[in-house]
Amino acid sequence: MSRNRRAGLVLGLAMGLLTGCSLTLAAPPPAGEIPFRTQPWPTPTPSLPPAGLSLQTGRSLFQEHCANCHGLRGQGDGPQAAALRARIPDARLDLTGSLAERTASLRDWFQVVTQGRADRGMPPWSNALSESERWAVVLYAWSLAAPPEVLAEAGDRYREACATCHGEDGRKGPVPLADPERVLGIAPAAWMEALQPGRVPAHAGLPELPTDLQQALIAYLPQLAFFAVDGAALQPPRSVATASVSGQVLNGTTEAPASGVTVTLYALIEASPIFSQTVQARADGTFRFETVPVYPEAAYLPVAEWQEVAYPAAHPLTLTAGQEVTLTLMVFDRAADPGGIHIDQAHWILQPLADRLFVTEVWVYSNRGSTTYGGAGSPGMIFLLPPGASNLQISGGELGVRYRQEEDRLIDTAPIPPGMGYQTAFGYELPLARVRTLSLRAVYPVDRWNLLIAGGALQVSGLGLRDLGMRTLGNTTYHLYEVDPPAPGGARVITLQPRRPVPPWVVPLMLALGAGVAIGLFRLWRRWEADPIDEIARLDEAYAAGEVDEGTYRRRRAALMARAIRRYQAGGPSPG
Repeated sequence: MSRNRRAGLVLGLAMGLLTGCSLTLAAPPPAGEIPFRTQPWPTPTPSLPPAGLSLQTGRSLFQEHCANCHGLRGQGDGPQAAALRARIPDARLDLTGSLAERTASLRDWFQVVTQGRADRGMPPWSNALSESERWAVVLYAWSLAAPPEVLAEAGDRYREACATCHGEDGRKGPVPLADPERVLGIAPAAWMEALQPGRVPAHAGLPELPTDLQQALIAYLPQLAFFAVDGAALQPPRSVATASVSGQVLNGTTEAPASGVTVTLYALIEASPIFSQTVQARADGTFRFETVPVYPEAAYLPVAEWQEVAYPAAHPLTLTAGQEVTLTLMVFDRAADPGGIHIDQAHWILQPLADRLFVTEVWVYSNRGSTTYGGAGSPGMIFLLPPGASNLQISGGELGVRYRQEEDRLIDTAPIPPGMGYQTAFGYELPLARVRTLSLRAVYPVDRWNLLIAGGALQVSGLGLRDLGMRTLGNTTYHLYEVDPPAPGGARVITLQPRRPVPPWVVPLMLALGAGVAIGLFRLWRRWEADPIDEIARLDEAYAAGEVDEGTYRRRRAALMARAIRRYQAGGPSPG
């Protein structure tokens, strides 16, 4: 495994542990929170898909990694679709269009899934999915061109209409349809053209097939060629009844009802959308969803979209037959002023290697203001990189739409609504032979800054450092320093003195062990926090006593509830 891929995978695992859980169900990632690559890629020649690919595997992977943008049935209606189209108008999210207009082959699709297309909003998946997993996703996504009920009959219809000439397995006759290279290399538009009356002499006199059956036969060819199994995976879930969801959208910035807000209700199974319905909030901020289909295994998540930022409900809903659910959604005005941004914790973990220094930075921050900071067109969260930094690895993404690098600045453009618990983590390498000092710089106010040196291979000194001694976290010993945070825009300079090189075999362990430190510190900090449930109780009492007006009460309670949910998901006390 290459050094880049190993570091990226370990950093992703580390931050998955740090956050404690996936927030996709409780709160879909903000717009653009997907990795995009902008650097040039090599153009590998993909091997053939392995025989016996499971469409159930492809479906599960599609739901986990693709449905947030493409939608469960590939119709381009996922939770992030609208925001992504606002950023990238040429994003190709609908996978169900006419095959007669599709000029990209199955091999082209695999290349795009592997390499990404940043100009169209498609991230690369070569680091996250194995080659067989990518093929499984591609074959499943390819099948979405036909309605599931039609595709379910495609095998029988193929045997009725095509097997006489092409064989039951598609490998007979002058044109073996299931030839792997033919299936991989020919675009759907060419297949559709061949099915038109009079286009192929051997088809003379055959009846014209309905368009949906033509699409189903072409979507079925990869299954025929590569013996894909689990065809039942293509069947969507079925609803058993209906319910209704209504409520009001409040603007937390103005403390008034929010009009003109788009509200979408998503039904989610395993964090992937299977149904969505969109309405516009009325002038008084109210909204209502009638006859919502009830799926017993689904969770329902209302999401308000305001000024190109998505605001999910504090927690998902469960619906039963005939139920009427009422809730309040909170949105905030967006601003380019970062005045409310505050760094709650900064953790820098230094690992000296044989000839280089690997630095992991974990930033935990909050927005203490009343407006959302960041998002499209805003400056974003700025993190300053030292001169000579290379092999940049970003937890949960790569350089592109959400993250970008401008000279010595790494910029995270994800919107940051008022609240706590936001995180950005990344790592990079520095040439150890040339590193004698390191500047700890921050653009925003910092509450707590920790510096951890792995092992005993590096000695540091400088003003504003408090030596807290050696600490053993997990199986690794760290020298822990507390840093006196510099003022915003300032720097704390430390001197580095390598003692002896560390063997290079420690590279795979570095980020994972560093994450263990961050986890311990993060949990310790969580214990220091005031319990949000206690704060909610005190707020309720103050409101009941008339000490807090309704607007402030609703805004503050929503923020505290969101904080309690995040704390619960990260392993803290239950929100009750």
